[in-house]
Amino acid sequence: MPNPYHYGSPVTGDQFTGRHHEVNTLVERMRDGINVVVVSPRRYGKTSLLRRAAEIVERDGGAVVSVSAMGLADARSLAGQLLRQTYRLDGGRWHRAKQAVPTFLSRLRVKPTVTFNGDQPSFSFAATLSSGELDDIVADVYAVLAEVAPRKPSVLIVDEFQDVLDLGPHLPGLFKSLADRHPTVSLVLAGSKQHVMQQLTLESTGPLYGMTSRLALAPIPPEEMGDFLVRRATAGQKRLSVTLADRIVELAGPVPNDIQYLAYEVYNTAGRTITASDVETGMRLAVEHEADFDAWRFAALAPGQRRVLRRLAEAPTATPYADDFRDAVQARSPGALRNSLTRLLQADLATMVDGTYRVTSPFFAAWLRSHV
Repeated sequence: MPNPYHYGSPVTGDQFTGRHHEVNTLVERMRDGINVVVVSPRRYGKTSLLRRAAEIVERDGGAVVSVSAMGLADARSLAGQLLRQTYRLDGGRWHRAKQAVPTFLSRLRVKPTVTFNGDQPSFSFAATLSSGELDDIVADVYAVLAEVAPRKPSVLIVDEFQDVLDLGPHLPGLFKSLADRHPTVSLVLAGSKQHVMQQLTLESTGPLYGMTSRLALAPIPPEEMGDFLVRRATAGQKRLSVTLADRIVELAGPVPNDIQYLAYEVYNTAGRTITASDVETGMRLAVEHEADFDAWRFAALAPGQRRVLRRLAEAPTATPYADDFRDAVQARSPGALRNSLTRLLQADLATMVDGTYRVTSPFFAAWLRSHV
């Protein structure tokens, strides 16, 4: 049987578990034209949540334009995404056919280059696309959604929104002004760089302050993840006890992606019945497969950052500025410790879960404990 666990990319269908409250909350706000900011650490299932909510809204007849700003090279990449997603909307004044493209283009102030794969168009722009032209494209897409909104829920989703700052620091303000101009369209902004999203949305000087409701993703409860692992193992025709499922969650949690990664390795190791030895072997393999990358990441850190990360792997703490922690990492001053910790958090090597600082990856933490 194929391995029933999936990691490394967003999940759908049977691979999606938990988040019932978050899905319902997000869908309700999308339907009601409420703006939402979704914030979570990386690999918590944010993108999977957005896709599930969008699927529900679209299944019920809603119009959803969903794009991701993650790692975009330039403005034309975002512009092309926006137009591809807008063209596929049901309910626009055009049909998704080759002969209808001119009708669609008539809605746009900035004309793209159009190529076809069969009857399906693709939209692209020259490398010289200006910041002002991108603004016009975003505004035109918003206008299309606003036109549809009186007949059906209309939603614009921008995942990894913090990355739009690389395309222009004025863009959050543009989205704010468009949201004010078109209050019937639900704007959903999601990001995994929590400190940046907080600056944009929570600080009184932020360009998005006060315009949205906030949805922060917490870890999926361990018992839910354990039940999910058992169900998936059964679907793969192997037996996994609740006790060992809980052990997998304990070793790899709380990030769903990490839990599925360990479960994947365990499943590949095991026979028809998964044993405690299989779980330990799976953990060893998961650490070994990441070892070269972990060694490179660790070597690239400054000495003070290495000491902090190694200490967090040994003993996660809620009080990193206490004397015992400072002594253990040989910090010259509270400021030097704060600087090291901030750099580790920004690099996603360390994180804070339920008020406790820890190494983000459980496999990196295990490597640090065994190799450093």
